[in-house]
Amino acid sequence: MTYEIVENCIGCTACVSRCPTNAIYGERNVIHYIDPVLCIECGACGAVCPVEAILDEVGDLCRKFPKKEWPKAVVDSERCIGSGCEICINVCPFDALELGHTEAATDFFGQAVVIEKNCTGCRLCEDSCGWDAVHIFPLRDMLKKTHYPDDKPTPGQEKFGKKKAAVAAG
Repeated sequence: MTYEIVENCIGCTACVSRCPTNAIYGERNVIHYIDPVLCIECGACGAVCPVEAILDEVGDLCRKFPKKEWPKAVVDSERCIGSGCEICINVCPFDALELGHTEAATDFFGQAVVIEKNCTGCRLCEDSCGWDAVHIFPLRDMLKKTHYPDDKPTPGQEKFGKKKAAVAAG
């Protein structure tokens, strides 16, 4: 199963701008849809949905995060081989990685460095790194609403609570 947008979607388009594969479409103020062929199940859409209207690949509700807590890539400078590879840099659709000089860089051109303002946390870099040097935090399991049972609804979301509970219950 791929990610899915449920009926309480308000059509705000926040998910559209965060999707690295352009898998989400729909008109403003109308429920949006996710193309299952294009969806890579990264969770970037769920982390920004203000009404938490997105189910993940196993049907769990995704949790919205404040912008400062959105998933981001972190490069382990001890593992990154730098310009000898650059796969993570080349695979990133948002130009969120570049070669830069770090204290651990032994390569003249540097190592992969994250440009946080560009990163959507889509996990393409994490999945492509053969040296296990790139990771996205928070981890995928922590993006689920079920890990935050004491969460209060996002302000303005209270009116969607009953619909969401019915959708999540199946």
